[in-house]
Parts: sequence; structure tokens; C-alpha cells
Amino acid sequence: MDKEYKYNEIIQEARQLFQRYGIKSISMDELSRQLGISKKTLYLHFTDKNDLVEKTLLHMTNEKECAMKEMHNKDLNAVEELFEMFSYANEMIRNHNPSMEFDLQKFYPHIFKRLRDFHRNNMYEATLKNLLKGKNEGYYRNDLNEEIISKLFVLRIENLMHSDMVTLEEIHSDKFFKEVFKYHMFGIISPQGLQFIQSKYQEFLTNE
Repeated sequence: MDKEYKYNEIIQEARQLFQRYGIKSISMDELSRQLGISKKTLYLHFTDKNDLVEKTLLHMTNEKECAMKEMHNKDLNAVEELFEMFSYANEMIRNHNPSMEFDLQKFYPHIFKRLRDFHRNNMYEATLKNLLKGKNEGYYRNDLNEEIISKLFVLRIENLMHSDMVTLEEIHSDKFFKEVFKYHMFGIISPQGLQFIQSKYQEFLTNE
């Protein structure tokens, strides 16, 4: 039990340090100092830094997958689910660190590809399911092409995260992502869906 706890503690600490400072700058020596444990203890759980990075990122993707499954298991209609997805995506973007992504792409390309493919597929599938659900419920336009819109949404988010046209401060701001979300929402909503939003999310329609 103690060994499992220490493993999870190391994973959580590594995750926080990687997200804050990037991956390259955090050595096994630095991590052991931050945790107050010996390198010997660290190497009981991880063979090397590559192993640590891979298991930390795998833990992060598993957490996100569980969060998405939990969201879909709630008894929500498509519009309510869309707002849940908005809150979750907003939090993910606010925690995004370009330094960590850069280090992954340069020094751990195989892990970077796995992570990128996971995020891409996860976002596409979640958006597709939500669009189909909304069409069936009558909250979204019946004439929309859910596959094309899902791909456009993924492309928009990916391009947003890697564009030099917007600053990191803008991307992390609630106001900026709210406009991105509204742009998507008003492109898919039906009159019935808009009526539901006006009755339940009236404050979201304001520009404040």
C-alpha cells in the first residue's frame, strides 16, 4: 500500500513540475529533492526519466478519459453536456504549458504522438457524440453534418493552441475561450436549443 501511495505521489509531483517548468528542466535529481526522497527510492518505481515521463503522461490521459466517461454517464441533454464539455476544455487549456509540449515533441516524439492522437481522437469522438445526441433531441440543427463539424472543431482548437496570432494570456482567459465556444454553439443550435439556453444559461449569453 505504501509503495502504491509513493508511486502516485511521485506521478502527481512530476506532473505539476512538468506542467509548470517543462520536462527537460526537471531532472531525476530535482524531482527527488522536491519529494524529499532518495534517488534510490525514485528508481524503485521508474527505470529512468523516459519511464517516468511516459507513465506520468499515461496517468494524465487516463484521468482525462475517466472525466469524459463520467460526463457522458450523467443524465444530461446535449446542450447541458456541451456546457460541461466547455468547462472541462477551458480548464485543460488554462493548464496547458507550451514548454511542456515543446519538450515532448523534441525529446520524446513517440510519447508526444501518442498524447496528441489521444487528445485529437477524444475531442473528435466527444464532439461527434454530442452533435448526434443534439440532433436526435432537436436541440441542434437537423441539417448539420456532424462529421465535418467535429473535424472543424478539433482543427480550430489545435490551431488555436499553436498559433502566434494570439498570446498565451488570451488563450488562458475565460473571455477568449468563451467566444470560441459561442462561435461553435451558435453554429449548431436550433431554435429549440436556443430557447433552452435562454431559459437555463441566460448569463452566458451576455458579453460580460
